[in-house]
Amino acid sequence: MSVSVRSVTAVMLVVAIYHFYIALTGVPEPMMVRPIHVSALIFLGFLLLPFRTPKTVEDGAEEAPHIPHWFDWVLAILGLVSAVYILNDYERITLRLAYLDPLTTGDWIVGVVTIGLIIELARRIVGLVLPIIIVAFGAFTLLGSYLPGVLRHQGAGAEKFLDHIFLTSTGVYGSLASLSLSIVFMFIAFGAFLQAAGGERLLSQIIVSMTRGRKGGPGKAAVIASVIFGALTGSGAANVYATGAVTIPLMKRAGYRREFAAATEACASQLGQLLPPVMGAAAFIVAEFSRVSYAYVAVAALVPSFFYVFALYFAVHIESNKAGIGVYEPEGEQISLGEVLSRYWHLALPLVILIVLLVMRYTPYFAATVATLSVIPISWLRRETRMGIRELVDATVSTMKRIVSIGIVLVCAGIGIAILEMTGVPYQITGLLVDLSGGYMFPALLIVGAMTIVLGFGMPVTGAFLIASLFGATALMEFGIDPFVAYMIIFLFALTANITPPVCVATFAAASIAGCSFTRAGMRGLRLGMPAYVIPIVIAYNPTLLNLGEHGFWFGLQVFISTTVAVIGLVVLMSDWFLHRLNMVQRALLGVSLLAIVMPMPWTDVLAALAVGLVLSWQWYDARKVHGSSVNGSP
Repeated sequence: MSVSVRSVTAVMLVVAIYHFYIALTGVPEPMMVRPIHVSALIFLGFLLLPFRTPKTVEDGAEEAPHIPHWFDWVLAILGLVSAVYILNDYERITLRLAYLDPLTTGDWIVGVVTIGLIIELARRIVGLVLPIIIVAFGAFTLLGSYLPGVLRHQGAGAEKFLDHIFLTSTGVYGSLASLSLSIVFMFIAFGAFLQAAGGERLLSQIIVSMTRGRKGGPGKAAVIASVIFGALTGSGAANVYATGAVTIPLMKRAGYRREFAAATEACASQLGQLLPPVMGAAAFIVAEFSRVSYAYVAVAALVPSFFYVFALYFAVHIESNKAGIGVYEPEGEQISLGEVLSRYWHLALPLVILIVLLVMRYTPYFAATVATLSVIPISWLRRETRMGIRELVDATVSTMKRIVSIGIVLVCAGIGIAILEMTGVPYQITGLLVDLSGGYMFPALLIVGAMTIVLGFGMPVTGAFLIASLFGATALMEFGIDPFVAYMIIFLFALTANITPPVCVATFAAASIAGCSFTRAGMRGLRLGMPAYVIPIVIAYNPTLLNLGEHGFWFGLQVFISTTVAVIGLVVLMSDWFLHRLNMVQRALLGVSLLAIVMPMPWTDVLAALAVGLVLSWQWYDARKVHGSSVNGSP
C-alpha cells in the first residue's frame, strides 16, 4: 500500500470517527456540521475518484485503488476551504439577512469554487448527465428574462442565486446534505459492518441450505442471495460484482443460458435496493419528502418487495423447466439450516436491534447508530466472526467510499432542487405533464415512469428519483394520488433504470461476468424485470398494496390475491412458457388477465383469475398427456 493510499485511508477513518462522534453526542447546528460533511465529501471524492473514469454510484468495484494526481490533491484541499471559511465567519453568515445583505468577495469566490467542485465530482461519479442538468437549471434561472416565448420568466440575479445556493440551509447545505451525514451514512455503515462481521457467510449458507433439493436451485439461490446482499449494500452494480462472481458461474454450470444468468443476477441485485435496511438511500428521501418515518417507508416496501422476489423466483423456476435443469445438490460439506443457525445466529441480533428500536419509535438515525455499534461486541460471541482491527478498518473504508459517491450525488441534486425552487418551473412542467396525459391517470403514469427511467440512464437511483419527483410527484397528485404513494411510485420506477435497455448498467456488469452478449442479456433482463415496471402502476390504482391492513383484512387479502394472479400471469406471458411453450390462445388469455392491473374491479379480478387458472390448467393437462403423471415439480 503506497503512502498516498495510506494517507487517504487515514483521512477516511478520521472522517468516519467524526460522524460516529456526532451521532453519539448530538448533531451540531446545521450551518456548522453540514459544511464540514460536504467539505469532507469533496476532499475524499477527489482522492478516491479518477478524473478519466466516471462510474455510477452503484459501481463500487474498482480493481485497484485510485492513486490521486497532484491536481486531485489541489482540488481536494480547495474543497476544505468552504468549511474553514464558513466556520471562521460563522456568526456573520448565520446572522445575516439572506437576499438583503450583500455578498462579500470571499462569499463569491468560495461559493463559486465549492459549487464547481461539487459538479465536477458528480461528473466523476455518474458521468455528464447530472452535471449538465444542474448547469442547464442554473442557466435557465439566471437567463430567464432573456428567454423567448413560454420559456421566459422573471429569473434571478447572480447575487441572489449564489446567496440561495451557498449561504442558506438550502442548496449545498440543504436537507439532503443533512440526510447524507446522518441517516444515509449510518445505514450504509450498518450494512458494511454487518458484512465485515460475516453476515454474507451467514446468508449464503442459509440460502444454500434452503435451495438444496429444489429444481433449478442455483438460479433460485442467486435470486435470494443477490436480493438480500443488495438490501445490505443498497447498491445494484456493486452487488452484481460481489455476488455475481459466484452465482453466475454456478448458474452456467447448472445449465442456465449465459444471458439468463446475467439477467437474473442484474434484476435481483438492482431490486434488492427496495428491501430494508439500506434501501438505496432514495427511501430516506421518500420519507423526508412525504413527512413520514423511515419505518413507515420500510414497511410499505415489503409487499412490493415480495412480489418482485416472487416474480423473479417463479421466472427462474419456469426457466429451469424449459432448460431441463434438475434438482440442486451443492458440492462439498452439506450443512443443514439448523446447523447454520446454530453457528451464526448471533449475526442476526444487530438486525433485530434495529427493527426493535424502529418499532419503539426511536429515530432511524439513533436506531442505526446503536445497531451498527452493536455489531462489534456481538461479533465476538464466536471466534470465526470476531471483528479485529483489519475488519473494522475495512468496514469503515467501505462505508466512506459508498457515502462519498452517494453524498455527492445528494448534494448535487440538492443544488438542482434549490435552483428550481427559485423559478417555479416544477409547477409549469407539472401542468404540461397533466396536459400531455389528456387528464387520464394511466397515460400520466406512463409519462412519469418513462421520464424517471430515462433520467436513470445517466445517473443513480437517488439522482433519478430526486429530479423526477420534482415534476412527476405533483403531476400524480393532480389525479388524487396520495403524496407518499406518488413518491413511492417514482422510487419504484427509478429502480428499473439500471435494468432497462439500452443502458442498463447492472445488466452490463452481469454480462461482463457471464461472458455473453450485452444486448441479449439486456433484453432478457427487460422481460425478467417486467413485473417491476408493472407494480408501480398497480400501486397507483391499488395503494392498499403499500398498507394491506388499511381497509381491513379481507379487502387487503383480495388485493394481495388479485395482484398475485396478475404477477403469475405476467411472468408466464413474459417467459412464453409454463410447462411447455404457450400457444396463441393462451397468450391472448394471459393478456386479458392484465386488465386487473389497470382496471382494479371485482369483475376484472375474477376474469383475470379465470384466465390465468385456465392457462395453467391447460398447460398442466397437456404436459400430463405427454409425460404421464410425471410433471415438473414445485418451486
